[in-house]
Amino acid sequence: MDSPPSPSAGVPRAADDTAPPGAGAKNAAAQAADCGHSIDLQALYGTAGGSANESAPVLRGTGFARHRLAQHPDVLLDRFSDTGAACAALRFSAGPGQRRVLGVAGGYRVQVPAAGGWLLTPASQGLDAYWIPQQAVLRRLDRDGHILSHRPAAFAGLDVSASGLAVHVLQPEGMALDLVVWRLPAAEPDLLQALQSPSALERQRYFMWSSHTSYARPADLYLHWVHGHVYENHEVWPKYWRVCSELDAYALYVTLTGLLRATGKRLYDLLRRQVVFSVIARQSGDGGWYHGEWTDGMESHYRLHAGAMHLLAAHVEETGDETAGQALDRAAAFAATKTDRLDAGAWYLHDSLEDSREALQRYPFRYVPSRALGKSASNLLVLNTHLDTNIAMARHRQVRGNGRHGELIASAQAVTQSVLQLRPAEWLYRPLFKAIALTFLPKGQAQTLPLPQRALKRVAWKYLIPWLPRIKSWFPRLVMPGGYVERELTMRAFSVRYQPVNLMDLARTRHVFGENTLDPLLAQAFGFTHDCGLTGRWKELKGKEDDSLGFWAEALYHLCLQSPDLRYRAWLAEAVIDLEDNRLGLPPSLLGTNAEAIAPAQQHACPSPDDDRLRVVNLSRGTEVELLVVNPSAQALALGWAAPLPDGLTWSSPGHQAASVGQDLQAVPSRRWIRGMGRPPARS
Repeated sequence: MDSPPSPSAGVPRAADDTAPPGAGAKNAAAQAADCGHSIDLQALYGTAGGSANESAPVLRGTGFARHRLAQHPDVLLDRFSDTGAACAALRFSAGPGQRRVLGVAGGYRVQVPAAGGWLLTPASQGLDAYWIPQQAVLRRLDRDGHILSHRPAAFAGLDVSASGLAVHVLQPEGMALDLVVWRLPAAEPDLLQALQSPSALERQRYFMWSSHTSYARPADLYLHWVHGHVYENHEVWPKYWRVCSELDAYALYVTLTGLLRATGKRLYDLLRRQVVFSVIARQSGDGGWYHGEWTDGMESHYRLHAGAMHLLAAHVEETGDETAGQALDRAAAFAATKTDRLDAGAWYLHDSLEDSREALQRYPFRYVPSRALGKSASNLLVLNTHLDTNIAMARHRQVRGNGRHGELIASAQAVTQSVLQLRPAEWLYRPLFKAIALTFLPKGQAQTLPLPQRALKRVAWKYLIPWLPRIKSWFPRLVMPGGYVERELTMRAFSVRYQPVNLMDLARTRHVFGENTLDPLLAQAFGFTHDCGLTGRWKELKGKEDDSLGFWAEALYHLCLQSPDLRYRAWLAEAVIDLEDNRLGLPPSLLGTNAEAIAPAQQHACPSPDDDRLRVVNLSRGTEVELLVVNPSAQALALGWAAPLPDGLTWSSPGHQAASVGQDLQAVPSRRWIRGMGRPPARS
């Protein structure tokens, strides 16, 4: 995982002896006129209405248009119809090594805003400001857009004078050079202010669902957004290159929506629109998204495809944008063809390598050949992707009012019920998983086991777990005694990291389909996960398996929306503390703006605490306000808010001692949480 560069590390220095000092400052605009090596910012953006240098939009939606520049075809320019702000993605393609110059005429100074990156602010009124969210990056890419390697570009100098500013960057041979620059119009000072004065809610970390890295400020969006597409912010096994991920795009969208609701800052609406249309820009002609995460063949990963569908459904539901709606229609039609037929109905595949046995030969995992339950030999029966895709298909039907895929959705849900109800060979699985559950314990707890149990634990991980795929092929089953839920049926792999993902998807399925028959399974599986030691194990494996804590908190959030049980809220508060201890950030849904869980019209803004150390879980929806305030720190923290809360909100401690705001609960104890409940005032 790459950390964003520190602001001081990337600030350009004064020009060195490779360029005459002051040369750029004397004539910054003239330097930038050389289109082969330089770019003049004012000429690049033209007027708010565009310029003759721009192509017709290559992509257009409500309030958004993306152009290419005729003079600089590798430059993308994103414009927004309700603002003069615009974002340019500059790319100098790989070629011979040379110096690049970015110039702007007029008096400018360089500042480091709280939002990250650098601001070029004018010394005089009437001039536009410019925001560079990340330093220039050198990338080596293949023809499919994989980022094979990357590193910060070297600054060769900075020329500043009253007449202009010019930044010099070195581009070595064979590397593409990327830089993102936003123009912030002088007539819209709120956009500039949004970068300089973030609230506590804006400064905290948010857990990204695909890369498992965190977003902590607006500049962090551009660790993912690369030349008009959204990538994972880490190197992906087994090729260890960076690939595009619509699931990270969805996490960013939910985060930005939450911050938009909480702050009212237009900046977040511009950023989330850019994310939406960047996902649409990458959609293929057949309606799918392709990634090439595992092979050189650009296979499609359907969980990431479903992430795009969730993002588009959320945006269409809130805005009615028809460009996004049509993209969602194409995506649903694509997903509808990526199924296998089981005896009980339709099952969604995990990725395009499952399309045939020939394609599966390129799979990076070993598997046990099986035709259990009537499935095809190439279907590995991966549960979480099947659940997520059917949820995405149901969301498409909900927001588009289209019953075209209704029969498929019903068939897939029937298969879900059938597979989850499988309970063969209880006599075998029950003792088997009692032994396997010993391997879930954190190290310290495992070391205190009696000698016979420690011996059984060793037998379990060394012999029983390797035999599990074969046993499942003989006695097909995913839900195990006690509450553990297997991710798939036939892969020669075993990973407890998918337990919280399965719980998250099961809780979401319960919500979307109103499937109350899942309630006993949910109660058992969540209780098992909390009690068996897994959360402690994930936490102690910091940097390895602790990202499971993010999905555990996400799963509990969805469960809390469906159940009033205070026990689940206590577990969620514990999960928030664990996430903060491991510096992973909170899942975006905890802001209360995941449209799948809460319709946009039913969402409430998440309040921002005064103290950066407090964390707020927003369970509010419709006519109910419910907040959990968690203190992960080692000392009691005062309970204060950046803006007034709704009148009549009542707080209680975990011991359920009720108090009104401003009375007994004026602080949140160390490593504890409190709960606020109430009803919002009627809307006029």
